[in-house]
This record gives sequence, C-alpha cells and structure tokens, in this order.
Amino acid sequence: MNLDLPSVAELKQAAEAGQRITSDDVSVISQVENRLTGRGPVRGGPAATAQSIAMKQMNFESTVEEIARKPPNLITQDDARTIQSMEGRAFNRPPGSDSISAQVRSIANRNEYYHVPAMPIDPMYINRDFSRETQRTESVYSGEPVSSYNTAVNTESAADKLGNLWPGSP
Repeated sequence: MNLDLPSVAELKQAAEAGQRITSDDVSVISQVENRLTGRGPVRGGPAATAQSIAMKQMNFESTVEEIARKPPNLITQDDARTIQSMEGRAFNRPPGSDSISAQVRSIANRNEYYHVPAMPIDPMYINRDFSRETQRTESVYSGEPVSSYNTAVNTESAADKLGNLWPGSP
C-alpha cells in the first residue's frame, strides 16, 4: 500500500489551482496520516488542512447555490461581498475576473446602477393605480411615455389590438 501523504503546501497549492478537495480525499489523507503517526491527525498537518479546505469549499458551494436560487434582480452588493470572501477562502487566493464572485458582482453592480428594487414586487399589489404612477414616473425621467402594466389590464381585447395593427383586417 502506498502511503504518500500530500504536504500542507501541496494541498494549498491544489486549492489555489481550483482543485476541489472532497470528503473522500479528507478521509484518505486522514487514514494515511493515522497510519504514519500511529496516534491520529496532527494539529496543522495535512489531514487538518485538507479538512479545513474541504469545509471552506463546501460552504462556498452552498452559498453559490443559495444565491443562484435568488431572482437576478434581488442580488445585492452584500451578496457579492459574501461570495467574494468565501471564494477567496475556498481557493486560498483572491478571485479573478472570470470567477463566480466576479459574475455576482457584475449583476449586483447592474442592479445598483439601474436602481433595481431590492424587494420583489408582489403581483397582488400591481393594479391600475400602481401602473399609472409607474408610467408617470418613467415618463418624467425619460421624457416620453412608457408602456407599462396598464396596457395589459386595458379592457381592449387582443383581437382589437391586432385589428389596429393590420389595416384591412376585420
């Protein structure tokens, strides 16, 4: 049986290169370390380092899943900071421009730039009054009227609208 044990530096370097360290990897490293020392894992040794990196990577992945379930318009700068910090810890280096945290930061920046509401609008509260107010506000900022939800609740039927689009239609 081969008792090769990766060093702490090799484990950190593997994480920096983007390699995932799984619970199976931790188990194998722990068993080898136990056989070599005869008394269990060494504090600060390869098994402890592998366990630490694996936990950081699992926490990062669960946070990514949690943020990925959010609608894009609800992603905030706090989400971007959290994911960036966790990604840096999980891979033992600052995230690059092609990282997951950079993508989350981009979405958060866009939401902040366009003043996308941080709270979802409950469709139950969208009515003609809300629509008129939204349309009025948009026209003030853009200088021209903007269609809104009001069009969808208009009493004119879809057939009537289509008839207005194509001359000669019934």
